[in-house]
Amino acid sequence: MNSDISKNFRSPKERDFNELASRLLLRKLGLDVIELSADETLPEGVFVEDTAVICDGIALIYRPGLPGRLKEVDIIRTILRREGLCIVDIKDPLATIDGGDVLFTGREFFVGLSKTTNLAGAKAVASAFPEYPVKKGAHLKNFVSMVGMDTMAIGGSGIAKDLLRQMEEMSEYKLYKTITLRDDAAANCL
Repeated sequence: MNSDISKNFRSPKERDFNELASRLLLRKLGLDVIELSADETLPEGVFVEDTAVICDGIALIYRPGLPGRLKEVDIIRTILRREGLCIVDIKDPLATIDGGDVLFTGREFFVGLSKTTNLAGAKAVASAFPEYPVKKGAHLKNFVSMVGMDTMAIGGSGIAKDLLRQMEEMSEYKLYKTITLRDDAAANCL
C-alpha cells in the first residue's frame, strides 16, 4: 500500500505511537535523535540527509543543486555546530551535492551523479573523507540503501540491478550482502 495513502487510514493516535516507537528504537540502537520543529516554508526540509553527511565526527555541509534549499543547509549547519561536530563547507562554488546521491557503507562512499550532484560535489566528499574510497555512479537512494553492516537493500528494477552491478565493479570491498526488494521505493529506507 502506498505510504501516503496508508497514513490517511491511521488515526492520529496510531501515527503518534509509530513516531514515538521509531524514535525510541533509534535511541535504543545507539543513534542520537535530534528533533527539529517543522518549518512550513521549507517543503523539502524533511529530507535532512540532503544537507550534510556526517562521518567520524566531521560534517560535510552540502551545497544543494536547487538554490531554494540553501536555508535548510544553514539551519542544519547551525545545529551540527551546536552539537560539537567539525564543520566542513564545500569551497568549490560550482560543486553541488544532494544527500540522496550519497551512500556510506561503513567502508567506502558511493556518490551518484545526477541533476543535483555533480563531479565537483563527489570530489568534495573525497576531499572531506580522504581515508575512505569514493566511487562515482548514478543517483543512488531511489534504488539502494544500507540496512545493516555490509548489507544493502536494492530495488528490483532493471535500473536498480544495473546500478548494483556498477557498484560491485567499482567497490574495493567485495563481500557486501544484498536484499532485493520488489519495489525500488522500498529500498530507500533507514
